[in-house]
Amino acid sequence: MKTIKASSPIKLIVASLAIATSTSSWQPIHAQSAEEKVPEIGWNSKLSSMGINKIENIGKTYDFYCQAATEDLIHASIWGTNFYTLDSGICSTGVHAGMISEAGGTIQIELIKGQEFYTGSKQNKVKSEDHVSTDLSYTFKGETLVNQQTQTQTSTQPRPSIIERVMVDTLQRGVERSIEKAIISIFD
Repeated sequence: MKTIKASSPIKLIVASLAIATSTSSWQPIHAQSAEEKVPEIGWNSKLSSMGINKIENIGKTYDFYCQAATEDLIHASIWGTNFYTLDSGICSTGVHAGMISEAGGTIQIELIKGQEFYTGSKQNKVKSEDHVSTDLSYTFKGETLVNQQTQTQTSTQPRPSIIERVMVDTLQRGVERSIEKAIISIFD
């Protein structure tokens, strides 16, 4: 055991925090467990920024875990209905398509050939816009889990407090960038 000599109270606090954080297995609130190997993404994550927007990836499926939304969530911009542009926010399109609620969850997408036109709509309280032709797009795989009735029920569930949100958001910014870089390196 090492002895730490601190000449000031600030050095002692910093040393204590360093020891505490290095020995704890702290996980952000609502984070998935390490046993689940699905990348956790934030509500503004887009396929276009992950490096998997290549023609050779058409037909491939990707799983992502969307965190629980915060009280002041503003959905990312999305374009399309059932088929979405790569610049659409993944978690927001998941809610729009009824694959998850704002409580978060795991979604599976399939990269497909782009559409001539994307029609916007309002579904599950999320609005999407029209868009013109793109080379690639994506759609969701699996059963729709959320409908208007369950959406109303899930919206009454408690959301994270301000303190939880600030802690998670601060940590998430750095972690999300690291995860997206890891995803890019995996798919390259």
